[in-house]
Amino acid sequence: MNRSVSSFFLVLILFSGALIAAPDSAHSAVDRVEVQNRSIVADGASFGLVGPYVRLSGRLHYSVDPTSEFNASIHDLDLAPKDGRGRVTFSGDFVLLMPLNPERGNGRLIYDVTNRGNMIALGRFNDSQGRTAAQSSADMGNGFLMEQGYSVLWTGWNWDVVPGTQTLTIDLPIATQEDGRSIFGTVVGEIAPTRPTTTAKHVGMGAIGYPPAQWDSGRARLSVRDAGDNKYEPVPRESWRFGRPIETKSPAPALRDPSWITLDAGFEPGRVYRLTYAARNPPIVGLGLAALRDALSFFRYENRDSIGTENPLTAQGGALPSAALAYGHSQSGRALNTLIWEGLHVDERGRMVFDGVMIDGAGSGKGSFNFRFAQTSRHFSPDIELDFPTDFFPFSTVEQFDTITGERSSLLSEARRLNAVPRIFIVNTSTEYWARSASLMHTDTLGTTDVSPDPSVRLYVIAGGQHAVGTSDQRGSLVHCRSPLDHRPVLRALLSHLDAWVSLDRAPPASQYPRLSDGTLVSADTYRAGFPDVAFMRTPNAPLSPPSLDYGSQFAETGIAEKVPPTRGAPYETRVPASNEDGLDIAGVRLPDISVPLGAHTGWNPQNAETGAPNRLSRWFGSFIPFARTVTERNATGDPRPAITERYISKDDYVTAYAEATLELANQEMILGLDINPMIERASRLYEQILSHTPSDESCGFTSVQQ
Repeated sequence: MNRSVSSFFLVLILFSGALIAAPDSAHSAVDRVEVQNRSIVADGASFGLVGPYVRLSGRLHYSVDPTSEFNASIHDLDLAPKDGRGRVTFSGDFVLLMPLNPERGNGRLIYDVTNRGNMIALGRFNDSQGRTAAQSSADMGNGFLMEQGYSVLWTGWNWDVVPGTQTLTIDLPIATQEDGRSIFGTVVGEIAPTRPTTTAKHVGMGAIGYPPAQWDSGRARLSVRDAGDNKYEPVPRESWRFGRPIETKSPAPALRDPSWITLDAGFEPGRVYRLTYAARNPPIVGLGLAALRDALSFFRYENRDSIGTENPLTAQGGALPSAALAYGHSQSGRALNTLIWEGLHVDERGRMVFDGVMIDGAGSGKGSFNFRFAQTSRHFSPDIELDFPTDFFPFSTVEQFDTITGERSSLLSEARRLNAVPRIFIVNTSTEYWARSASLMHTDTLGTTDVSPDPSVRLYVIAGGQHAVGTSDQRGSLVHCRSPLDHRPVLRALLSHLDAWVSLDRAPPASQYPRLSDGTLVSADTYRAGFPDVAFMRTPNAPLSPPSLDYGSQFAETGIAEKVPPTRGAPYETRVPASNEDGLDIAGVRLPDISVPLGAHTGWNPQNAETGAPNRLSRWFGSFIPFARTVTERNATGDPRPAITERYISKDDYVTAYAEATLELANQEMILGLDINPMIERASRLYEQILSHTPSDESCGFTSVQQ
C-alpha cells in the first residue's frame, strides 16, 4: 500500500485558515469521549506519504439542551427524561480512523453516515468489499482515503439497528407522558415476498423493529392485496401470529422475535401484506440526527470534552480539522437530506458542523428519522404503498410551489433561514430515477418544467449506473444480469472536487444531469418507445411515482401521526433519463463503458415471473444486456443493435477506443489519473469474458470483473 497517489488535477495536501477556538466545554453537546480501543490498522501498513493509520473506537456520551432553538425541530424532545442540569443525555458508538502521525494528514475530516449501522465510505471510495470493521488490510481496500490523508469518523445514529460486531448502535431515551406513563401508538409494516414462505420480516433491513404492546392482541391487523392493486383484504387474526418457528417439528415452538410474523397458509409471492399493530415506549428518534450533528461538532470544533479528555484529533500534536465533509449513500444520504431540511446541521452554538456534503444515491427523499414511532431502517419497493411516513419529498434545492400540497419549500429553506448553507454534491445513478424518484430533484412536481439547482449545489447523474455497485453470478429473482458498471472512480474524483470547493474555493465541474428541455429526461412511455426493440429485453412499465400522504393535520408540527396508515393523495409525476438506439442513457456522466459500449447498461431490472410481481423493479440493481458477438448471432436473436465485431475490429481496437474515452474523462476531471490504468485493464478483461460467453448460458458470471 506504499504506492504513490497522483491525479489529473490537484490532490489537496495543504490547507489554510485559522483554527476556530474551542468553546466552553460546559456547553458541548458531547459531554464525554470514551475511547475503549486503540489499534494500528492493516497490520501497520504505510499509506503513501501519510504512513500508518490508527483506529479508535468507543462511546460518545451526548448531552442535549431541550430548550435550545437549534433543537426545536426534534419531535418529543420535551418528553425525554432530563438530568440535574435539565439536559437530555444518551450515548452511542463511534469509530475514528486517523493518521498515526497527525502532521502527515491533510487536515480534513470525513464523516461517513453509517447505513443501518454499517460503514459505507471504505466500500465507495476505497473499493473494499462487503461490510468492513475499518481494521484489516482488506477493509482498507485500495487505501485511497488514507493515502489522501483524511481522518474518517463513524458514529451510531439510528436506534433500530441490530447490534453486531461491525454495526454501530446508539441508545436513545424513551418518550413518556408527563406523568411518566407509557406512550402508545400504531406501527405499520409491509411485506412483499418474492418466494413462498410461512414466515416473513415486517421491519426494515437489519432492524429490530417495535415489539407489539400485546403479542396476542386482537387489534393487530394483517391485510393483503395483489400487486398493482390498492385494495387490501383482511387476513383472519387466528391464522397468523407474531414470532417464527425455531424448529422444523410440528407444532414448532415460536421464537418471540417481534420483527417476524408467521402465517399458517403462507405468504404468496407477488402479493403485498400490510401489518398494523399497537406499540409503546417510542424512542426519541430525532435525537439520532442530533447525535450525528453533535459528534461532528465535537470533532470539528472542540479541543476537549467536559471532563478534560482531549479530542483524539488534537492529541499527539494534531489539530482541529480545517474542514469537515459529510458523506452518505442511500439511507445515509436521505439522513443528510433530512438533517439539512430540518436545520439540524447547525449545532447548539449556531455553527454549521460540516462545510461540504456528498449525498449519494438518495434519489428524491428524506426518511423516517424524526417523528414518533419512526422506523429509520424502513425500506421500500416501487410497487409498495409507502404507508410509512416521509420517505419521499419533492426535494429540489431551490424553493418552488408544490402543486399537490399547496406549499412552497426546498431542501435548503431552513438552511437559508439559518444562514448556514453548505456546499453540496448530489449524486444519483439511473436506478434512482426508476426506483427513487430522482427527477423530483430538478423538476416541478408535475414533471413538466426543469428546475435548476441552487448555486451552492451540483447535481451529477451516473448514466446507466445502478444504486449498488456489484454483480452476481446468477440472475436470482431478476430478469437480467446485474450491470458491471463501476462508477466509484467518479466518486473519488467528485470527493476531490468537493474538498477543493470547500478548502480552496475552487469551483467544481458543472452539473451533469438529464433535462426536459433537451429531451434527455422523458416519460416512461417515451423511454420505451425509444428503447431498442429486442425480444429478450423486457423494459419497465413505469418508474416510482410516490403518492402524497396525509398523516393528519398535526403531523408536521408534532411528529404524531393521527392517520395510520395515512390517506393517499395524488402522486408526484416523475421522469427518467432518455436512452439512445443502443439502450444507453444519453445524459449525465458517461463512463467509457457507456461511450464505448459492449452492451446496454440500464438503471432498471424487473423481477422475474416466479416472484409473482414481474412489473416490480429492483430497488438497487440495473441490467446489463450485452450486444451480440457476431452478425450471425445478432440475426439469430433479432437484436437490432450492431454486434461487437461490427463495432470493433479486434480486442486491441476496443481497448484503444476505451483508453481514449478514459483519457478524455480524466481531462474533464471526472476521474482521477490513478484510476486510468485500472479502468482500462478491467475493460480488457470484460471484453474477453463477454466474447467467450454464449447467449444460451443464462448465468451471469461473465459480468464479474475484479478491479
